[in-house]
Amino acid sequence: MTIATNTSPRPLPQSFAFSTQTAPNGDTHNTPANASNDTQAARPVSPQESALVESYVGVVERKAVGKIPGRVTVAPQTLLGQWLELYRAQLEHPVVQNWMREQKIDVKSVSVNPSTGTLSADVDGLKKSFSLTDGSGWRQISGPLLEAAKVLVPAADQNLQVRANSDSFDVSAKLVASFYGEKLPTNLSQARSQIRRPEQNKHFDPIASDDPQRPASKRSEHALALQKNNAARFYAAAPQKLGYEKLALDVARAMPDVRAEAKKWAEALILKLTGQHVDADQIYLNRFSASQSASSATGWEHMAEEPTVSLRLPDALLKNFSEHDGIPGELDRQAGLYKDGPGKSEQDGYGAHNQFPLAPSALMHESWKTDFQTQMTQKIDTFWSTHTDAYETAIKGEFAYQARRQLKTAEARSPAERALQAPEHQFTREDYRLLMGAVSNLPLDEHAPFSVEQLKAKAPVKGVVQAHALNIHGFTSNDIVRFSAADGGRQVLYIPGAEPAFLRFDSLEKLDQWVTDQTKHPKKREALVAHFPLAYRQDHEASFAARAARILIPAFGLAHIGDKTEGLDTLFDKIATGKLQGPAINDSHSKIEGDVFSTLAAASKERMASDADVVIKSNSEVTRDTWLNDITVAAGLLAKLAPLAAPVTGAAAITGLTELSLGAEKSSSGDTEAERKDGTAKAFDGVLNTLFAVTASGAVEDPFVPTDDPLLPPDEPLIDPIPEEAPRIERPQPLPEINRLRPIHAGNISQHAIPEGEQTLENAVRNAKGIYQTKDAITGADQWYIRYTDAGGVPQVYEIKSDFKLSNDYVQIVDPATGKTVLTVHSDGEGGWVRTAANGGVRWPWQRTPSPAASENLTSQFSDLFADMDAQAAKQAEKFDEHFKVDETKPYVVSTRGYEENHTLKRMLNISWEAAEGKVDIYPSEKAASTEYSTSAYSPNFILDLNRNDYTVIKASKGGDITLPLSAGGDSAEAIRQNRVRQFEQAIPDEELRARISEVAHQGSVYPANAELLNTLKEGYGAKAKNTAYFIDYDPLKNETQVRVVAKWYVNDLTGDNPREIPELEATTTRTFTIRESNEISGSTYTIDEFAPTHLEVSVPADLPQ
Repeated sequence: MTIATNTSPRPLPQSFAFSTQTAPNGDTHNTPANASNDTQAARPVSPQESALVESYVGVVERKAVGKIPGRVTVAPQTLLGQWLELYRAQLEHPVVQNWMREQKIDVKSVSVNPSTGTLSADVDGLKKSFSLTDGSGWRQISGPLLEAAKVLVPAADQNLQVRANSDSFDVSAKLVASFYGEKLPTNLSQARSQIRRPEQNKHFDPIASDDPQRPASKRSEHALALQKNNAARFYAAAPQKLGYEKLALDVARAMPDVRAEAKKWAEALILKLTGQHVDADQIYLNRFSASQSASSATGWEHMAEEPTVSLRLPDALLKNFSEHDGIPGELDRQAGLYKDGPGKSEQDGYGAHNQFPLAPSALMHESWKTDFQTQMTQKIDTFWSTHTDAYETAIKGEFAYQARRQLKTAEARSPAERALQAPEHQFTREDYRLLMGAVSNLPLDEHAPFSVEQLKAKAPVKGVVQAHALNIHGFTSNDIVRFSAADGGRQVLYIPGAEPAFLRFDSLEKLDQWVTDQTKHPKKREALVAHFPLAYRQDHEASFAARAARILIPAFGLAHIGDKTEGLDTLFDKIATGKLQGPAINDSHSKIEGDVFSTLAAASKERMASDADVVIKSNSEVTRDTWLNDITVAAGLLAKLAPLAAPVTGAAAITGLTELSLGAEKSSSGDTEAERKDGTAKAFDGVLNTLFAVTASGAVEDPFVPTDDPLLPPDEPLIDPIPEEAPRIERPQPLPEINRLRPIHAGNISQHAIPEGEQTLENAVRNAKGIYQTKDAITGADQWYIRYTDAGGVPQVYEIKSDFKLSNDYVQIVDPATGKTVLTVHSDGEGGWVRTAANGGVRWPWQRTPSPAASENLTSQFSDLFADMDAQAAKQAEKFDEHFKVDETKPYVVSTRGYEENHTLKRMLNISWEAAEGKVDIYPSEKAASTEYSTSAYSPNFILDLNRNDYTVIKASKGGDITLPLSAGGDSAEAIRQNRVRQFEQAIPDEELRARISEVAHQGSVYPANAELLNTLKEGYGAKAKNTAYFIDYDPLKNETQVRVVAKWYVNDLTGDNPREIPELEATTTRTFTIRESNEISGSTYTIDEFAPTHLEVSVPADLPQ
């Protein structure tokens, strides 16, 4: 391919300007001003366009008659030529050229398929394909290329290959036809018929306005300029992204991959014993509880029985065989090698027909001859000798990413949401500033991009921040870091691999209590102790402890355990039971003076070596039976300490630990390998964007949607902390003003609507507020849209800023070309959006059109809503006005309900509405976990509420619903809980369904109702729950269960010295959770719906009208 010297798209000639046509259905699209059809007079055609048509017609004719067709010549002044110029400019960009040189790609052979996102090219004389998920770096440089290619070849699964000359392009007729919406003829008759029109008119017919593949908005002159601008922004960040991705990939690929090595080992064993080349992942070691004699490799078969354990062969070798398996004949009787895993018991069972012809005992004895341990130890040593510096850079990047991510998440939460969090999860900007003192050479501003060189540079802890390895009664963690200010007050823990990664405490005493709480729960204890060397676990002689202190953690110096004989397990038992007095945290031990991440890398290296040494030489266990699993744990530790590598290479597969991903759901639950790769690649995109390509607004940069907004006031710059100065507490900024547009512009904004907007929303996901979410095809970034009707009265689709909060009930419409804010609109409560009216409010759904004479200064009241009933109702409803504020964006519903009191008929006036926020977040503290009350797992919150609230299971049956109250008694709170858990398990036998129910059936689920009531009540009034009841609608035949959380509230007058209940007011709230049976292959059998709406009703008793 010949490279032109001018890489900028040339301006369109005046004779080929764009005009706007209106289709019969009202749609508009851009077409060349010289286009013609039956309803349009002929217009002047540029010579270059005529030449293109002539060249295309000649190629088509030659092809139709069986001659060599040749290629179509395209001048850069044509519409197609403009886009080819843009594509060539992207292909010749230095970032792209450097990447192709590194990959040894022959540029002339490059072919791109925009529908699949792949690039094919010759590499060292062989054809090679690059995908968006292969970790080659193609993903980080392909965005602008693929966007331009989508315009050039919009048809599915079509490749783009361009030959560029100094003043023209040579392309296939298929490309020209695809771009202009023509259909290539297949014979001479079709050719003569189809080319007659363009041959006569000297141009192609205009593209239909409803063509989904060629929307006018994507092909216009403006779109061309926009892509050029976005490409410049994209490539500005690309070198840093590529550099960091390469570094992280190198670290991940060099990691000792125990699983991959075990697969090779298994296949080598099979080849040696049978002479067969096999895929070890297609052979299963199945174990059974019963057997029948048969003519098979083992002499046994297992019919009509499921395996008690089924492992793929590499995993079976890693689990290793037990001493019991070594008893002659025992393993072959109880197990066998099969081509099928579980699930065959009801078909043909397990026997000679699906058995792999090798006795498992033969495999076991051969595996014991292999020194697999030495192989892995050598690989571990090699990794550290060659990748220590890169590893330090990777974990420093992970630290900075997690800090920015947690700050962004925290500041996006509403005050009500923050109040619901555990204290240690209430991360603040002050905490963020403290942590960034550990990376003193990085910008404090969370919106500023880093460079790879900054991440590589060593940086000692700076300013008032102090860093210590977490030390619990003299035992030092190799990777948990405790950060504190100089005054020793606030503490922030960094726990790599945890979610969230940072926990904050107001004092050392609060941190001490947290450690104590962890030791009391088995799973939490194991999670904490996993961050300490194995040598610390067991009790031992004092001399051994002294050696361990010197050998294991030289990075932290003597660990102050030389005189100890008790291990961490015993220590944690004593902490949990209160037998160990004094603070758990040693605040002056294990201080980190230099670069934090160099210290962590050194500690991790020493821990890996020591863990392996302790396990292998231990006298307390049979080495042959244990070292494999512990080496696997050691490799898992290594992967866990470099979580950035996991999304790129699937490092979680090293040990089967799913927590190694960055929390991307697709990464751990994708149904296919392609989905998993896509999920992990997008997760890593989030890391790269957060570190290297963040805009001033704080939103992750999408290179094809500009976000700079000159109408917005500039963000106040963050000031780097002054050494020895305590971090400042930043105050919340005020909400954005309602409307920045001048009144003349505020009414009609149709020029900012998304062209072909309805097509954009076809595959979008809609939430309850009427906000549509789509994914950018190149970057995977989220894009958000709404439908809105402006002053022109035509509903259209508009793009909105991505930094909205659902709880605020307003969003900002932006110009899709510039990203500038054009209008702020508010939710009408019914999935629609309205502009704030001139009188300061929006029209309520039930409101009549106001009279022209009506005052513009009237404030709506709840009593107004009852005016249509009768005058007495309106008067009685003034009780609502005394205590509650009207939110005119909410669609309130008014009603009455009759009742009898002392033989007198009365009525209840009711106002009901839905809470603004219904998103379901199950916090870690609410997750089902092991409990002393059952062998099943339950949320601890559910267990605590079980004896103090009313629970009822409503079970569907053929004869009607059966009501089963969980009302068992007992002589203590513990006995009541125990008995009611037993009732619950009898009513609902499915253990996993019960676990999911427990995660929502507790008092934490009423918090949205509490927050909504407090926001609605006027100043001086509060709400308090009288009683909360839980109704579980359970139908064994359906795949859906509902949990209704019903709370009764009373309103308090707080203006006096003591709260006083207002008896005339009562409120009832109902939140409904839906739990469904999941169809996912892996993961939980049941999932909780993402939204659980809260319905609120406030009532006032009143007399019937006379």
